[in-house]
Amino acid sequence: MAVYQDVKNKTWYVSFPYRDDAGKIKVKTKRGFTLKREAQSYEDDLKKKPEIQTETYDTFEDMLGYFLDSKRGNANEESIHEYDRIARLFFGPLLNKRMSKIKPRDMIEVKSKISATDYSKRYKNTGLQLLKSISKFANVYYDYPDHAKTITKVKETSLDTKEMQIWTPQQFDLFMNAVDGYIYKAYFLLLFRTGLRRSEGKALLKSDIKNGIINVDKSLKHNTQGIQPLKTLSSRRKIALDPFTLEFLNPLLEFPGEFLFGNHEPLGISSIQRAFTKGIEKCNDQLRAEGKDEIPVIRIHDLRHSHASYLIGQGANVVAVSRRLGHSDVNMTLKVYTHLLKESESKVLQILADI
Repeated sequence: MAVYQDVKNKTWYVSFPYRDDAGKIKVKTKRGFTLKREAQSYEDDLKKKPEIQTETYDTFEDMLGYFLDSKRGNANEESIHEYDRIARLFFGPLLNKRMSKIKPRDMIEVKSKISATDYSKRYKNTGLQLLKSISKFANVYYDYPDHAKTITKVKETSLDTKEMQIWTPQQFDLFMNAVDGYIYKAYFLLLFRTGLRRSEGKALLKSDIKNGIINVDKSLKHNTQGIQPLKTLSSRRKIALDPFTLEFLNPLLEFPGEFLFGNHEPLGISSIQRAFTKGIEKCNDQLRAEGKDEIPVIRIHDLRHSHASYLIGQGANVVAVSRRLGHSDVNMTLKVYTHLLKESESKVLQILADI
């Protein structure tokens, strides 16, 4: 009830709270009614007006919260925090808008704003995919229209296309000869020959290696944050080690401490990066002095790409490679390494020619 008595003036008044189309709370007040029933009649008329919304409602921000809650258990808190940050970065005014009032044009406006930013194409598409996922979630579980289902990704232009930087096994060997410190050599070797992410390699315990197989079930980016569960269930996997890699790691298993790389405490991310950068510089200095071609300057993460590229280039089963990398879907592997599959078409023709 929004009808009250003004004791001082001996009249009645209406103070009616409601939410507007943007979801903001407003109050409609009218004074001076002689009789209570007159004020009640005015209140009843207010409730009938289309612009006055009194029902329970969900904003897009509410739906974002429901969506993130549904992800808990399958994704770690770091990923959930990143989803929330991306939503607040890209979705802006949409957050306060009621779900029932959102139209397809609102989704198009969000896409246009995202496309106009200076972020990378990949980051823009991450935002658009999150928008589509929340909209689909709202449709499936709360019966709201899925207005984002027709939203498409930001298309790649010639400016976005970059050649993947990888090392061949021969280039990696040149790099290894220039790396100082056995523990760093072992760390880089493991990434190159298994496709592990660097955070997965940092988190490895000696107990994770049994019978020549590594159990990958955690990650560690910054030592101050501690060990974290992997982002997705598919990332949890077991990777068989080749004899050479296993033999190279064996000395580390004899050291004290629980961590494979770092003993009692894991290697620091800064020290790993310094060893990697210094190894490349030292290698290329030597190659220049000998009048030979330098190795490409790559990222540590590109050791993972180098591993997958080599396997696929040698004809390894893409499904097996996808599982080894911990991809959630083989399509993800196909998307990243499509250029290698195109190059292998000549091999297909060669096989057919031999029939």
